Amino acid sequence: MTGAVTGVQTPVQELDFSRGRRAGRVGSCVWLLLVGWPLWSFLSGRPEPWAVVAVVAGVAVFAACWVAIMWRILSGRAAEPRPWALAGLVVTGLALMPAFGPPWAYVSFVFAVSAFGTTWGGRAFAVACAATAAFEVGVLLWYGEPFGRVWWVPLVVMAQAMAGDSLKRMGLLIARLNAARAEVARLAVENERLRFARDLHDTLGHTLTSITIRSQLAARLAATDPVRASREMTEVEGAARRALDEVRHAIAGYRAPSLSEELETAARNLKVAGIEVAVSPADGPIPAAAETLLAWAVREAATNVLRHSRARHCWIDLGVDETSATLDVRDDGRPPEPAPGGDAAAAQDAGSGGSGLAGLAERVGAAGGRLEVGMPPGGGCRLHVRVPLGGGS
Repeated sequence: MTGAVTGVQTPVQELDFSRGRRAGRVGSCVWLLLVGWPLWSFLSGRPEPWAVVAVVAGVAVFAACWVAIMWRILSGRAAEPRPWALAGLVVTGLALMPAFGPPWAYVSFVFAVSAFGTTWGGRAFAVACAATAAFEVGVLLWYGEPFGRVWWVPLVVMAQAMAGDSLKRMGLLIARLNAARAEVARLAVENERLRFARDLHDTLGHTLTSITIRSQLAARLAATDPVRASREMTEVEGAARRALDEVRHAIAGYRAPSLSEELETAARNLKVAGIEVAVSPADGPIPAAAETLLAWAVREAATNVLRHSRARHCWIDLGVDETSATLDVRDDGRPPEPAPGGDAAAAQDAGSGGSGLAGLAERVGAAGGRLEVGMPPGGGCRLHVRVPLGGGS
């Protein structure tokens, strides 16, 4: 199996749509000032008190329905209009027509067309706008308004219809953007959890494998060589303490491993497991960022050799040239055999390195490098990492 993974991390800037939504809602409330003209004209005629109460109540219901419609269209539920609010607005608008007269006919279509646009679309909206224009013109002519003061009403209704349709589209866009922002936030949290889990696996996997192997060795030596068994258990205690420190470092801010320390630890643990190790250093210095990636690769490669390969020899070769640094880890082991009753696919998965190799591939890909894992024709397993100079995790 051979693979190459590349990746790019792009910062996501959180967008604030609440300010624009508030501005739109305030603007929709400002439109209610148009009701002041017909209301003032009505009160100037000194109507009866009961008529004033009835008209003020009708205006209050009309304003409440208008605000309910605009609040919904400028929210995350713009695709779910409120038919009851539209019905209330139309009924109260028609009921106020006899009391307000021509001034109301000149301004009420603004609210009607906008409300229709938030609830209906397509042919239904066009028919509603045409009916509104015809009704307003008919009412104005019935009240004795000259045609020269009425002809422009259908044109304004058309313009208002386009504005209402744009308002609806803006509301739907805001709803979609809010949904997208919530999804981005959810994915960011999920990706951060996966990244922390990957780093914790990479940090502890090798150390815990070393503890397991040394504990097994100490158990075998307990009866024949108590002194060496005691020494191995001392090493187990030290490894456990280091594992605890590594967890603390990971929680505090992701500890960057040292290449020299990882090579030394890998060689020591492989030798304890009975695997001979040969390390070939690079011909020159490796930049710090690339060295960190190679240190992660050494840790993962050594862990896989200890867990899965059943090898007797392991070769670790480092290299560096003008453009990149490389790591090549080879062994002469065999893939694990399936247990009785198991299957070969499960054994192959066990030998692939699991989530450790996936995490290493993510790191190398993010730095613009390449990770290759495969089984050479001569047997064993080979892990090859190439990282551009200056690449980092």
